[in-house]
Amino acid sequence: MITKKKKYTLYYVMALACGLVASFFIYSCSTDGYYSDEIEKNEVTNTRALSSRMINNGSTLIDSIASSDEFWEFEMSSELLADKFHEYTSTLSEEEYDKLMENLNDDDYVEDFMRKANLENELQQLAKAKENLIQHTGFLRLSADERTQLFILYAESNELTKVKLLKTREEGGSTSSCEEQKQAAYKQAKADYDNAIANCQNGSMPSGCLIQAAAKYDRAKDIANKEYKECIANK
Repeated sequence: MITKKKKYTLYYVMALACGLVASFFIYSCSTDGYYSDEIEKNEVTNTRALSSRMINNGSTLIDSIASSDEFWEFEMSSELLADKFHEYTSTLSEEEYDKLMENLNDDDYVEDFMRKANLENELQQLAKAKENLIQHTGFLRLSADERTQLFILYAESNELTKVKLLKTREEGGSTSSCEEQKQAAYKQAKADYDNAIANCQNGSMPSGCLIQAAAKYDRAKDIANKEYKECIANK
């Protein structure tokens, strides 16, 4: 028979084992969450670092601007405005969309459009980000060609750090060449958009200049999408 002392010892060992297992399980869950957060943070950091390395083309000034917080704030703000602009214009009819493009130089029309599309916050954020880029980096020391190079290389690196799924036809050949043409048009449109924003002056209606830049960018992507559809239709 098992003595009381042995029973107590056995119970103690079992309780200790259960406690260790429970502690290990709790620690494992907490560390999983920690490492999950760290992985997500590292992915963002690595993406930014990769883009900055790709933008650097032997120019110390371009590299310093590309890796600055001000440049990344500018890029994120420009993309935010473009996305919000497209979100609204995608609800317009073709006739309404064409009318908008025809009236981009009409200040009253543009102001009315800004209110309807609820773009005030995005425009203010982008205007502030542009000023910070100009004031706190060496951006003004870049030549016109260097600015274009900076924005082109950012657009290229931004596409390469995204996950892209190339569409293929169920029948016939690959449409990857069509996708490449579309992405090339997208990159050029993005660079032109950023360049236009950087060149906007603080006039009587600075938001109007930003709206014009966003509209031209949206139109350029719309044309690229139509050309892409035509391209795959001819494959």
